[in-house]
Amino acid sequence: MSAEQPPVPASPNADRKTLDQRNAMGELERIRHSCAHVLATAILRLWPDAQFAYGPPVENGFYYDLECSHRISPEDFEKIEAEMKKEIKANNTFEKLVVTREQAIADASSGRLGGLGERPGNASKFKLDLLKQIPEGEPISYYKNGDFIDLCAGPHVMRTGNIGAFKLTSVAAAYYKGDEKGPQLQRIYGTAFKNKTALDEYFKMIEEAKRRDHRKIGAEMGLFAIDTEFVGPGMPLWLPKGTVLVEELEKLAKETEFAAGYVRVRTPHLAREKMYKTSGHLPYYAESMFPPMEMDEHRANRKEIEQRIAELEKQLADYAKKKSGG
Repeated sequence: MSAEQPPVPASPNADRKTLDQRNAMGELERIRHSCAHVLATAILRLWPDAQFAYGPPVENGFYYDLECSHRISPEDFEKIEAEMKKEIKANNTFEKLVVTREQAIADASSGRLGGLGERPGNASKFKLDLLKQIPEGEPISYYKNGDFIDLCAGPHVMRTGNIGAFKLTSVAAAYYKGDEKGPQLQRIYGTAFKNKTALDEYFKMIEEAKRRDHRKIGAEMGLFAIDTEFVGPGMPLWLPKGTVLVEELEKLAKETEFAAGYVRVRTPHLAREKMYKTSGHLPYYAESMFPPMEMDEHRANRKEIEQRIAELEKQLADYAKKKSGG
């Protein structure tokens, strides 16, 4: 092909669903998957240069990862939702189109795939990369609603009008395919339900969960304080009242263990790598539990220090070689 394809990391996507898994999607998943396509349609009407990567249904809703010249914020949600409502009111059919790999590459290269029309000079770079992950012999399909066409194996509801009630909830940063070396994208989250009653009940449950959040309650009761800046998230500083509770729980645990015939041992906080390999912990928790400690103020100079150490080690080796007469 004559069209130049922008370079994009082409690592495999372990989260890619099989066709059987997709066909097993329930009604709510189909609604949310379809709502992700409607979200993309709305964003393209507002910001036509947007490039789309993934738009799957998830446990509590859906999201779509995208790259866009406009930094989307919650302040934009109202106008995005207004465009989404127009597409739902239009009641466009979700039409499945099966194409050849060559056709898909041509459509992605022209910007048509993941767009409302061809976009000369703005090839759909993420769709080009995703095409590489579709195994040879597996059908390649699009889903079309109105002017929007997306690379998608489905399934969807019959028409955009079958999407019940929806709401956009948040925006976050996300790396393409979760790879920190890849492009950083914007991730727009939302949720959808069969009707407004179910949607309202969901948000009522969310608000109740926030009200009962143990982090909020514990701080209000003076049990602990959480300082994300100086200590870290999820690492409570136990205050006097909370310390009493912790010590009482530890006492109960010991009494229960002793009553059951258990005895206790203590191991060092730090030990050689061999011990954690033998226990089986290291292969599974090397990155999360046992990362090397590194001070923030030294991180910027680490490379320079490592180069200097290498130079000194070479000088020492050369000196030893000369001294030995080698």
